[in-house]
Amino acid sequence: MTTKFRPLALATLSALGINTAQALPIDWSGTFGVDSHYLSNMRMTSDKVTTAQDGSQAIEGSKNGTNFQSYIFKLNPTIIINDGVTLKGEISTGSIRGGFAGDEGGNENNGSYFFTSPSQNSTLNLNQLYAELYADTALIKIGRMSKHYGLGVIYDNGTDAWDRFFTMYDGIEAEMKIGNFSLIPYWAKISSLNDKRNSDPSGKHDVREIGAIAKYHNKNSDLLVSILYAKRSSEPDNTFYQRNDQTTTPPPSTEIGRGKTEVTIIDPYIEKKWGKLKVAFEAPIITGDYGNVLGAVGTGNSKIAANAYILDAQYDINPKWEVGLKAGQISGDKAGTNKFEAAYLHPNFQIAELMFRYYYPGFSNNSNDSRSIFNSPITNAQFARLHGTYKTDKWNWKAAFIFANAMETAQAGKDSYNHQRNYAFRSDYKQDKSLGYEIDFGFDYMWNPNVVVSGYYGYWFVGDYFAFNNTNKEQSLSNVHGGGLRVTVGF
Repeated sequence: MTTKFRPLALATLSALGINTAQALPIDWSGTFGVDSHYLSNMRMTSDKVTTAQDGSQAIEGSKNGTNFQSYIFKLNPTIIINDGVTLKGEISTGSIRGGFAGDEGGNENNGSYFFTSPSQNSTLNLNQLYAELYADTALIKIGRMSKHYGLGVIYDNGTDAWDRFFTMYDGIEAEMKIGNFSLIPYWAKISSLNDKRNSDPSGKHDVREIGAIAKYHNKNSDLLVSILYAKRSSEPDNTFYQRNDQTTTPPPSTEIGRGKTEVTIIDPYIEKKWGKLKVAFEAPIITGDYGNVLGAVGTGNSKIAANAYILDAQYDINPKWEVGLKAGQISGDKAGTNKFEAAYLHPNFQIAELMFRYYYPGFSNNSNDSRSIFNSPITNAQFARLHGTYKTDKWNWKAAFIFANAMETAQAGKDSYNHQRNYAFRSDYKQDKSLGYEIDFGFDYMWNPNVVVSGYYGYWFVGDYFAFNNTNKEQSLSNVHGGGLRVTVGF
């Protein structure tokens, strides 16, 4: 084929491909959003910290304010193959189903092109791709899919507009229903990565999960009762779960595996509605062999015995007013034993605009931590959130009051655990349990049926838990406050 005919051939093939694709019905849905935030005193202190003391809650640096802009993009195609098969997926960009304004820059030296230099070269990610097969006895899902259960405190499918993360499985599940009862067994491979972060088909680096959900759902009485039972196991050579080798404080990011693990989760969930009142309760209990989680300073292989109890109640006073209560208790780790007791909720599950919302050490330029600021799961806490919403045709006005205490704190002369940065240390002083309290205000303006403009302002009265410095002088505290705006386009 000569060069001049190649464009014609390519155009013909492209047209044939388009005609073939158009033969299948495709439904598109998704979310696009941009936001901007400003936080004052994000280090929670005005003290300059060059190097944080072992076990300290101090964040290195001297900068006290930060601002950032981010975006989120999730595109969900649904392809109807025939009456019995549907193909579903999710496409996004960036590492957190989006990214930050100005990130993902190239390596070009653009100094000579001050105003015309490109700084972005982002790529698309295929987060999910699975088939739904409709059989006479069950609905079967197979492929790479998200998973949700209960309130989303452990398993969260990330379907809310600004959810950055989701529980992802490569596997198969089947939902079988008889009247109000259903049973959903599933099997999934979580990882098969070796220490070079490459896929290993031999199976010696595998992480797998097998489980089932039993559910009773009576829509006439607005009652849902379910229980999830799952066992997740990893092979001895896996590096998906890493241990904290404490050669420096905090531990460096390493790829040293914990060894073989086998963890069981039992997660009961109940949801009931009485007229205008809706109450839900979830209580995940996690037990099993957790591997060598603490590395060189640990006591060998650890057992895990963690739990959480979450209550979510909502009352619709009338069509305009809604009030609610969220309360919970998430276990923390005492350290110094071969039992790891800290539970970590899914990072999508949040209760405040500032408290628990961010991984605050990630804001510091002095930190070599590559963890995302959004990867901040709630752990080691007792909390309560009282909130209310006033609704009109175009506006939702929201307010909330949140307070929290730590479950476990450092005790003088004992081993303790830094739950935020995930390492054990020897404590010389006592730590206060107060995480503080917070007041939030916000609004949603429905610009049109597909566009929502949102804003918030939060003020966090930081508790003395964060003054802990593991010295005879605690760091001075500064309250955190800030606000932001979001524009969300849903389709």
